[in-house]
Amino acid sequence: MNVGLVMTEQEFKTIVAGKIAYYRKRDGITQGELAQYLNYSDKSVSKWERGEGIPDAYVLSRIAERFGVTMNDLTNGGEPAPSDTLEDKKKYIIVLSVGLAWLTASVVFFILKLIVPDLEREWLTFIYAIPVSFIVTTVFSCIWYGMLLRTISVSGIIWGVFLSVILTFPISKILYLLIICAVFQIIVIIWFIMRYKTTKQL
Repeated sequence: MNVGLVMTEQEFKTIVAGKIAYYRKRDGITQGELAQYLNYSDKSVSKWERGEGIPDAYVLSRIAERFGVTMNDLTNGGEPAPSDTLEDKKKYIIVLSVGLAWLTASVVFFILKLIVPDLEREWLTFIYAIPVSFIVTTVFSCIWYGMLLRTISVSGIIWGVFLSVILTFPISKILYLLIICAVFQIIVIIWFIMRYKTTKQL
């Protein structure tokens, strides 16, 4: 009876291990990125995928949420859920949100053309849409994705703001502003590297 119980438990671990590995690879993320999302180490994820351990119920629910499936999908022996799930919806949401930022810029541009036809710098509305777009991707990357996309998004904000400022105001000392942005960029990269290493050690 005890042997059967051990076998059943091991079979359950094997099923969960296979499902976690399948959905992770399906969504194209690494063990480290999944670990970051869960605030666990990549060693823990690797252990789960080898069937040497199993996440608790709360962590399983977060894994299911991340992959857009149910806990039943992670724990039963049936076929994996279809790939057109939450991950695809996340991408659509990001694209639509960025598109909304550019649609807003277009509306503002045409309104300015109608109200102030002699205005010569209404095209700046499209320049301002650049940092706004990266703000949108930063928000969603902090919710759904790993450090790499967050770093790229925050960097986009920095240089988008830099471009907006130098094109809006007659700045004679552009080099100074460039140095400030470059230093800020380095700080952002160092900070995200530290965050990544700290997460891996959890």
